[in-house]
Parts: sequence; C-alpha cells; structure tokens
Amino acid sequence: MKMKRRVNKRKRGLSPVIATVLLIGIVVVIALIVFTWFKGFTQEAVTKNDQNAQLVCNEIKFKASLSETTLSILNSGNVPIYGMVLKIAGVGGFETKDIKELSNWPDEGLNVGGAFVDSLDVSGDSITFIPILKGYSQKGGEASYICNENQGYKIAL
Repeated sequence: MKMKRRVNKRKRGLSPVIATVLLIGIVVVIALIVFTWFKGFTQEAVTKNDQNAQLVCNEIKFKASLSETTLSILNSGNVPIYGMVLKIAGVGGFETKDIKELSNWPDEGLNVGGAFVDSLDVSGDSITFIPILKGYSQKGGEASYICNENQGYKIAL
C-alpha cells in the first residue's frame, strides 16, 4: 500500500534571498552599535612637545597656596601650564570650576618659572588644582588636555 504524502501548501518559509538580506542587516546594525560604543572609550590623543600630553602631565611641578582670599601658584617645573581646573570639595559633594571663571588667569597660561597671584573667594573643605596643558590634536589643531586629579595639588581649607 502506497501512502500519499500530504504537502501543506499554506505554510511558506522565507526565501533564501530575504533571509540573507535580513541576516546581513542585523549584522550591520550590531556592528554599528559596537563601533559607537567603542568610540566612546577612545579619546583623541593630544601631544605636547612631541609627547603624549598624558605623559607630559607627570612632569608638571607646581605649588599652590591660599591664605585668606589670596591665591598663589608657582610653576616650578619644565612644562608651561595653560590653565587649571579647581575641584572644590564640600559637605554635599564637589564642584569643578575653571580658574578663568574665578580669577584673572593669564590667557597665555603660566610659563616655566612663572608665578600667579590673585584673589580667590571660595568655600569648601578642600580645593584640588588640576593642571590643563595646551597641545595639538591628531588633526593638527590646538587642543587642551586636562591632567588627572592625582597630578593636581590639593589644599585643605
């Protein structure tokens, strides 16, 4: 006895062309997501004196003092300091400010052996002075680089 196979013609699968296009589309979307995610981890390198600015930050030497409202900063290293970020710590946390917002910091920065004195009226528990370097980006334009907090100078208020 021969058995007849019954073929259900109502059920259809995706054609191989459509399945391939869908798979390629999914792979491209996932690749774009991964690319933009990794792009957030990388920072454009800034160079100063033909060195990575991150390495030059280790060579910065400066002292800062604050008595009453008089701020003094002395650049005793071999690297010019373009600017400073002030991390002001208090009871409720901390805030960061650019020194140019709070004082008359020179536009050209603080050269080697230079000193800066100005009045500064801030309140908090401590201030950390974090140097900013001026260098060049990979694209050839000028760029600034903020050093790490551990390369800064901390003063208790």
